[in-house]
Amino acid sequence: MLNQKALMNENICSRVWTQPIKGTREGNEKIGLEMEMHAYDSNTLAPIGTNGSKMDVQILLKRVAEISTPIKIKYDESSSLITDVFFKQGGNISAEPGGQIEFSSAPYERLSDLIENVTKGLKILEEASDGELVFLSHGTNPIAADDHPLVLPKERYQIMTRYFESAPQVRGVDMMRHSATVQANLDIFGDENWQDAVDLILVLVPITQNLFANSRFIKGKKSKFYSERQEIWNQMDPTRSGIPINMPFAENSECAYAEWARKANVFYVEGLPIKEQPLFNELNFENWLKNGYKGIFPDITSWETHLGTLFPHLRLRDFLEIRHIDAQPFEHTLAPIAFFHALAKTKKIRQDVWDLLKKNKVDVKNVFNSNSSFSHLYNPLLDFAVDILNQHKEFEGMKAVLAYKNFLLLKESYWEAKSAKEFVTKNITSKPSQEFLKNLF
Repeated sequence: MLNQKALMNENICSRVWTQPIKGTREGNEKIGLEMEMHAYDSNTLAPIGTNGSKMDVQILLKRVAEISTPIKIKYDESSSLITDVFFKQGGNISAEPGGQIEFSSAPYERLSDLIENVTKGLKILEEASDGELVFLSHGTNPIAADDHPLVLPKERYQIMTRYFESAPQVRGVDMMRHSATVQANLDIFGDENWQDAVDLILVLVPITQNLFANSRFIKGKKSKFYSERQEIWNQMDPTRSGIPINMPFAENSECAYAEWARKANVFYVEGLPIKEQPLFNELNFENWLKNGYKGIFPDITSWETHLGTLFPHLRLRDFLEIRHIDAQPFEHTLAPIAFFHALAKTKKIRQDVWDLLKKNKVDVKNVFNSNSSFSHLYNPLLDFAVDILNQHKEFEGMKAVLAYKNFLLLKESYWEAKSAKEFVTKNITSKPSQEFLKNLF
């Protein structure tokens, strides 16, 4: 571990700074997914962990652990709460601040293996819920109250809550307690591949945000936006969310990312109690490095922890973490995963995507400043993904993307409901594993 003096002397683009945020592993490239969902009492529809819900998150996670004979159970050191249950077959189930239940898969080379892993994980969740819970996959929680509580009060979530409550102009608490995503994790190896994939995925962000929009209801009301979740993220802490400054098309993406991260706000300083942690805009990592904070200076472990507290649309780790997609209906959860898996697969494929964007007159240098919905690109991009998946015999992914293309025509009717509660009632399920498989075979 480097001491603070050595860390200060390192150039921002040195291996020390960039090692955690670049794909340097060897072997075959893999893909994984993380999917968050909302859970409700099956009788009352009360969100899990609130009044009216028989089950709380800890009971659920304990049941998951009992059923799955896990390889590991992770506890929050401060509160002794269970936070994650890791399975022998790969993957884990955890809980987010507002009680969102998350399944994170193991990484696989083939979508067919990924699908099997997800299905097994969801079946464990169903068995643990034992009919007492029903689940909804939607980018925001349609019926949780405005004052929805911190359902999993582990120390980090308490620190985050205090930090965001000190900034009433941002929607950090809404992000923590009301939002849900489906996330694609992609391996990309090799300097040239890495740089090109980062640039392409970032350019695709404003297009795919709209393409996969799915959060019309929040806090008991219908949003005026197709994606209320995106509105939440647009009003999040600007130092740690959105598109990192000077990206895409930086000369060196990992160095630009590290530079952005060093100027991002810090909300966690190891060794300090909750009430002494920095508040909004009180401390960024660069100032912490130079001046310390309450007598504490960061080391390389602090840097790596800080990187994990950043929430950009594309997070750079030793893989690419695509974070900007709304949670999809269970039967369409695989579609965005297969889509990005297809489009980012090789240099040749990515060049074809760049050409497709150019052909459709997309100004890739100014895509974030455009007022266009990019709807004219949806079918060309989806069709291209279908062709790539078919060529690589990823037939389940191909079917998922085709089904999503058809769903685009039905979205308005899918969102049609007299109330947020009616929307939930129409779309909840006690068997998310069955819904997940619906369009794949």
